Amino acid sequence: MTATLSAPALDGLPLTVGLAGREVLLVGAGPVSVRRATTFLEAGARLRVVAPRVDPAMADLAERSEGQLVVVTRCFTPADLDTPWVVHVATGDPRVDAEVAALCEQRRIWCVAAGDAALGSARVPARTAVATPTGPVRIAVDSADPRRSVRMGRHVARSLATAPVGLRARRRPTTGWVALVTGSGDGDLLTVRARRLVHAADVLVVDGAVDPDLVAELDDDVEVISAAATPPAARVAGLLASRSAAGHGVVRIAGPAALAAAARDLEAGGVRFELVPGVS
Repeated sequence: MTATLSAPALDGLPLTVGLAGREVLLVGAGPVSVRRATTFLEAGARLRVVAPRVDPAMADLAERSEGQLVVVTRCFTPADLDTPWVVHVATGDPRVDAEVAALCEQRRIWCVAAGDAALGSARVPARTAVATPTGPVRIAVDSADPRRSVRMGRHVARSLATAPVGLRARRRPTTGWVALVTGSGDGDLLTVRARRLVHAADVLVVDGAVDPDLVAELDDDVEVISAAATPPAARVAGLLASRSAAGHGVVRIAGPAALAAAARDLEAGGVRFELVPGVS
């Protein structure tokens, strides 16, 4: 008899929450709150910190926040819950943390309890990101073991950096992008940066024969063009410009001389591009 693993019960629904311009209350101003405050500020939130004692790092963060983080040096009161959208509590006192979490539950305010996740109604997952020309692909990992979540997120990000399948944007932006990559078109000789760009592209232009193994990794609707059949060089530059103007991501792989000519033609046409050194 073969044992099978059933799907685990979902103990929470992962969401991306828009915090830009919205107030987040942090109860507690120790090192944990400092790390979370940095994360909330990166998300564009307005922060109010309430604590009787303030870690110097939190005070320094407030000074550098240009008014986005305000510190109130006193104990928490229920009135502090009148305005925030989200509350983060990490006082180091289990009784205070439980009180804040219970009040948030009564008022239907999402609460992150750093000391005991079971007290709160929300969790902050481990996060990482992979850069693409159309913006970062963010990765969030949540488990009962925060350190495991961090390690798993880093592993996924490293895997996508070296085998970047699935990074291509499916919603076409108004303006595309162009990358000029030095190389022969052999997928095994591309740098990590170049491979990431190739997998994010809608159009791949290569001198001569295209590596079939590389093409096999791409989406079926990626346009692959052999520049050897499209002379002269100015015509290739025009192709890159027109495709990027239509919102496509375009990667041109060629030797140094061909790329230098393409760069001159693109600059003359006012087309912005990224130059990626590689193996020629």
